[in-house]
Amino acid sequence: MNDVARHFFFLLCSTRSLGNSEQLAYCAAYPLPPQTKQRWLHLRDFSLPEFIDMRHHGSFPVPTGNVQKLLDATLEATDLVLAAPLLWYSLPAAAKHYLDYWYAWMRTPNLEFREKMQGKTLWAIIVSSGSQADAAPLEASLMLTAQAMGMHWGGLLYGTGSRPNDIQQDAKALQRARTFFQGAPA
Repeated sequence: MNDVARHFFFLLCSTRSLGNSEQLAYCAAYPLPPQTKQRWLHLRDFSLPEFIDMRHHGSFPVPTGNVQKLLDATLEATDLVLAAPLLWYSLPAAAKHYLDYWYAWMRTPNLEFREKMQGKTLWAIIVSSGSQADAAPLEASLMLTAQAMGMHWGGLLYGTGSRPNDIQQDAKALQRARTFFQGAPA
């Protein structure tokens, strides 16, 4: 990893506490250098109002409350990590809802969200009971999101599990987690 001060924002997108994706994220974060700043938030603790597309009917409101807290955490980070179970070949609804707010933030006057996101790195840590091929649509979607925002795509760490603690049986995923963030773009 380069010498630039890194600030990882781990957004835990599962509805379970200490679910498989969260456990795998902890394994991936463990080898980060001690000076690397880390912020961990459970998305379920930040309920968001319904997203309404206002682009043709005025402007998007200035973020407040939980929307503002997630915006601040997003902008403070150099690296954004979405840790989630794979549900129907995609992110859980709450994670997609969070990403919908990016659309609003890009159009919020004076926020300059897209410009501030450029050069950051987007990562995904995904666990599912299926095969890694099942995560291909999600990975493609996140890669396109990163590209549209001028971000780097860091990659997707995939693990297998369904029942609580199943990830602990996926030796390959746990091994890959040890070096997952070593390829951080400069």
